[in-house]
Amino acid sequence: MLALLILLPATMALQMDLYYESLCPDSTRFISQQVPDMWAALSNEVSINFVPYGFATTTEAADGELEFECQHGAAECQGNIVQACSLYLTKESPDIQVSLITCMMSAAAPDLAGPECWGQMEMDYGLVEECVADGLGDVLHAANGEETAAVADPTVTNVPWSNFDGEHLAGGEYWEIEEVGLLTFLCSKFQLAGCP
Repeated sequence: MLALLILLPATMALQMDLYYESLCPDSTRFISQQVPDMWAALSNEVSINFVPYGFATTTEAADGELEFECQHGAAECQGNIVQACSLYLTKESPDIQVSLITCMMSAAAPDLAGPECWGQMEMDYGLVEECVADGLGDVLHAANGEETAAVADPTVTNVPWSNFDGEHLAGGEYWEIEEVGLLTFLCSKFQLAGCP
């Protein structure tokens, strides 16, 4: 019974799926300015599924290699892949995921910020380089594309795009959320103990 009680809070967390692109100005602003305050207040009650892909496209070449085209060019694809690897490598640590992604998305060049952000957390960026070099990053990025298409398309008209427990809420466009703040928005829609 005690084990069940310990597991309850994790299974009852509000799930936020956040679809975005690493070099999209709206995505960088939203993640860097909205996520930290919300996470500081509600990290025990909200889980974030970051999905870096956005309006990219994936094709498989004749040799089986995955190729991507991203809205903001090849650098954005690279940034998405680095973030996909970062998320995969830290999947057991939501706090680390939020810290890494907000760090990268707050940088002047999010596509190049991986080494510095991993270094600030005293973690080995070599693991990300390995993930990118061995092709796992491409597979993860392609999977993010499938998730974006399956969950969000055809309703996604902009990024960042957020769903809460699988639904895109009324008033939930990123610019509407930014007007009130993500923390205030969530507290107006859900009963969460961490709300001010």
